[in-house]
Amino acid sequence: MNKLFFAVCFCLSLFCQAQRMKIEIEFRYGKPDCSGKCKTDTEIQNSKIDKPLANQRFYIYQSGNCVDSIRTNDSGTVIIKYPPGRYYLYEPWKHFKRTPDGSPMTDFFPDCLVKEWVKPNYYLTIEMDGQYKMTYLEISASRCSFQYPCLKVRHLPTLIKK
Repeated sequence: MNKLFFAVCFCLSLFCQAQRMKIEIEFRYGKPDCSGKCKTDTEIQNSKIDKPLANQRFYIYQSGNCVDSIRTNDSGTVIIKYPPGRYYLYEPWKHFKRTPDGSPMTDFFPDCLVKEWVKPNYYLTIEMDGQYKMTYLEISASRCSFQYPCLKVRHLPTLIKK
């Protein structure tokens, strides 16, 4: 009886491991120009090139529960193994219920922050055949500090004239 029990457990564990899909995901973002200066044509073209989102941590949620966290490498990629399903990725400031830049909570409208904390940065859907779809919503690195949501006072950069 014990041998049968262990055999069934072993088969179930193999089946569960087989369901996990190995996926390599590359995270990129558009780096904003927050200087307020006029740009040359070359600077405008260079600003359209996405940069790797290096060493960024995300918290993975499924069915309202945090199931894991991941960190991108220096080139903005991460390799994950998850079973098929829908996952929600959140930046640390949303996971820990803080402000986007670590500034005091008094600089932000609290009701607005509560709404921002529940908005994921990415949706990840993994299919049974190993295909995946990543839907980008927004990432704080692609915003200037005066563009963060819920700020009470926005300090806009001054235009530099020469």
